[in-house]
Amino acid sequence: MVPTNHARDESIGKCTNNFNSKLGGLAQSARVFRADNGAAISVKSLHRNGERPLVWSLDERMRFVPRPVSSVTSGPGEVMRVRLASGRSVELSTAARLLTIDGWKDLEALAPDDRVAIPRWVPHTLHPKEMPDAEAVMLAHMIGDGSFVKRQPIRYASIDEENLSAVTAAATHFGITAIRDEYAAARVTTLRLPAPYRLTHGRRNPIAAWLDELGLFGLRSHEKFVPEPVFAFPTSQVAIFLRHLWATDGSIRWDGKGRQARIYYASTSWQLINDVANLLLRLEVHGRIRRVRKPGYRDCFHLTIDGTDNQITFLYDVGAHGARGVAGEAMLTQLDKLEPNPNVDTVPKEIWNAVRTILEARQMTHREFQAAMGSQYCGSAMWKRSLGRARLARAAYILDAPELAILCNNDVFWDRITEVTSLGEQEVFSVYVPGTENLIADSVSVKAGM
Repeated sequence: MVPTNHARDESIGKCTNNFNSKLGGLAQSARVFRADNGAAISVKSLHRNGERPLVWSLDERMRFVPRPVSSVTSGPGEVMRVRLASGRSVELSTAARLLTIDGWKDLEALAPDDRVAIPRWVPHTLHPKEMPDAEAVMLAHMIGDGSFVKRQPIRYASIDEENLSAVTAAATHFGITAIRDEYAAARVTTLRLPAPYRLTHGRRNPIAAWLDELGLFGLRSHEKFVPEPVFAFPTSQVAIFLRHLWATDGSIRWDGKGRQARIYYASTSWQLINDVANLLLRLEVHGRIRRVRKPGYRDCFHLTIDGTDNQITFLYDVGAHGARGVAGEAMLTQLDKLEPNPNVDTVPKEIWNAVRTILEARQMTHREFQAAMGSQYCGSAMWKRSLGRARLARAAYILDAPELAILCNNDVFWDRITEVTSLGEQEVFSVYVPGTENLIADSVSVKAGM
């Protein structure tokens, strides 16, 4: 039930330069979470440049700890794409292992509806590096509502005066005075952000040059992403960046008919949505990604924040700048009146197998246990449902079972596999992390090494 580390096979340990097709591996597209600077780096880059960074890895108590990568080897292998209910996906060799409630299992032994571990949160980066707040604010607004294509003026558009004021103030950090253009018919205000000097002899608009350094200049909406320096922000500045980003293409509203909060961020860029989901993990906020299709338009992606407790955490620690932030503050009053729904963050029903084993060892009947749990006796019906962490914590207390308590308070969110698809034979990369033997790849905990 509680995962344990497997000893490294001696025959594999002698073979660091040759790839064994039975070893776990990541497809070249997979990105690994670094613990030192918070960035996600492709496993192919690690193999090519020889860098061996610290990565986040689950220990025996399912807590994330920094561990060094010791080796990366490559070779051919069959690759499978695993899609999860949260909208995340990862491409792995068939021998890679994912964490289940019953321990680490080979991918080839898993199927749709099985539940596997992804991070509930990611700890703060070990070597944080701040950016001036004015730059963090400007970056968030330009990613969301800015226009910075080549051979066109740098512009920003919004209907929110608080957002316009934030960008106007941030522009002064670059020596720029924003110029307002009112478009009454479109009910929007545009800010032009011209250079404070003549653009001659190779001199560029300072915002354009800055965005170019970050790899963003010239990108269209569907190409945008969160640049690497943002992932090195201290957590407080991550919150500032996300608060201003949510003020652009985010939504925070109360659904009176359904009596629930609707919180999401929308973009036509899959990479941007995935980056924002990863940043939210720094604030212990879990997002779910879904594709929204509309005939005649580019696919859009929504990053939704579901679950009362999850939404409250988001609104308190992130929220949004401007009008959306005001709506969020008012929404907290409504959310505080609701009973939290434990159906979002649950422990897989297979944990009941361990509970029944403990009951047998304690010589406690099922009826006695259900009575102690405060439940009306319902025969075998209890064992057929997943349970919330609080309910499992009560069971752990009643049974004096520390092995169950570990599953109530850890860094794991149990996601559900929705699809496993073969992508054929490709180059795959085996990554070894001594001691813990696992890492985060594309927001999924994976054993992909020797």
